Amino acid sequence: MEDSLKKRYIIKLFSNIVNGLINIILVAIVPKALGPIAFGQFSYIQQFFSQILAFLDAGTSTAFFTKLSAKNQRKELINFYFFFSLFLLFLLFLFIYLLDILDYLYFFLPEIANEYIYLGLWFGFLTWMMQIFVKISDAYALTVSVELIKIVHKLFTLFILILLIYYFTFDLSIYFYFHLFSLFSFLFILSILFSKKNIFQKNIITYKNSYKNLIKEFYTYSSPLFIFNIIAISIGLFDIWLLQKISGSVQTGFYGLAYSIAAMCFLFTSAMTPIITREFSKSYENKDIDQIQKLFKRYIPMLYSIAAYFGVFIAFQADNLLMIFTDEKFKDALFVLVIMAFYPIHQTYGQLSGSLFFALEETKLYRNIGIFSSFLGLGLTLLFVYYLELGAIGFAWKMVISQIISVNIQLYFNVKFLNLKMFPLVWHQVYAIIILSLLAYLSARFISFDKVIWEFLLSGLIYSIGVGITIFLYPQIVAVSKSELIQIFAKKKS
Repeated sequence: MEDSLKKRYIIKLFSNIVNGLINIILVAIVPKALGPIAFGQFSYIQQFFSQILAFLDAGTSTAFFTKLSAKNQRKELINFYFFFSLFLLFLLFLFIYLLDILDYLYFFLPEIANEYIYLGLWFGFLTWMMQIFVKISDAYALTVSVELIKIVHKLFTLFILILLIYYFTFDLSIYFYFHLFSLFSFLFILSILFSKKNIFQKNIITYKNSYKNLIKEFYTYSSPLFIFNIIAISIGLFDIWLLQKISGSVQTGFYGLAYSIAAMCFLFTSAMTPIITREFSKSYENKDIDQIQKLFKRYIPMLYSIAAYFGVFIAFQADNLLMIFTDEKFKDALFVLVIMAFYPIHQTYGQLSGSLFFALEETKLYRNIGIFSSFLGLGLTLLFVYYLELGAIGFAWKMVISQIISVNIQLYFNVKFLNLKMFPLVWHQVYAIIILSLLAYLSARFISFDKVIWEFLLSGLIYSIGVGITIFLYPQIVAVSKSELIQIFAKKKS
């Protein structure tokens, strides 16, 4: 018997909360330990290889997850994707090696030593592999077991990182080696678990399977995404390269720091993404459109409001957060953080509504929307970063504006397929931000302490109380009715 959707979400949410607390600690110690330049180099390398791997992936990981979720018995998918992963690693090494011998590495990765580039290559690939392993666990509804393992593993590796920072000469090389150890050990533990669950079988490395049909199946699913990947990844690489080239590692570091802090508000919503994608896939496989409609109407506005609750508060507390987590070297990242705090809010729509396209195998439509959004983002990058020379602030504006436009285009086609009305969902995006911004402003306006941490915590308490009262008086903000809210309270009381 597989765990229920609610149980899987709760444990994944708990894991995300623990992971978020750990990330808070990392944001508080790593940028200061590395400094703006080294942290900017790390952020750029991370973004660079993330984009390259997304291009090489070409949507195949989504196809793999969607098909494995629909039919767990298809073990040949795991076998096939194992060899695809090795092929992807070979292509990645070949690409970087050719850039190296042709003396183009410095052009694509300016101000970065070759040692860090090759360490970043392994870091990027193992991070991608970790995501594949987590997709396998979600496809087999092993979310509870894997997330518990992830929690223990994260706490253990955090302890090691603290020792490295405070008892050794900490630099970018050590930080990369720490990540490699963390990723290798996590993949090794999950491999043991999957073997015990008979997901990984002894004959996983075999040539007996006929890959012709599998290649055709993956090609049919992913080929519409290929052109989109070429365009989107090329533009994504150009974006981060232009920021690094025009504005330098310090501005890239400001953006990386702002993104790391802002991403904390994505903890609650990202926990639902793989789970709801699996439910969409299974429901569509069973032709249960009513269930898809029910999941969409309930969870997407609700999780949007949850993301907005955190994002808006981060925006109004940006100065306090920078004083808590960083030092004077990062004070110019203030407005970057204010803007970036709004990015994960609509990223919720992008993740959840985008998952419906993959579940329905509407990859052509997803491609067309993505291509338009990519060129829109390119235009904004050229405007804000190149012409206006706004650095990290301009890059943040580009991220937020392009995200809002693209996810609402996706939403238009989603509601059309599900026969829903779009205006209530768009209006919900607007009034949720307005109400939460007003509450965050009031909580920040009238609270002042000499100790920044106390000001931050008390403001958060008052803000949370205000949000709680608002939800009680107007529960539609979290996509529940008054009667449902009363039933929830009655159930909790009993």
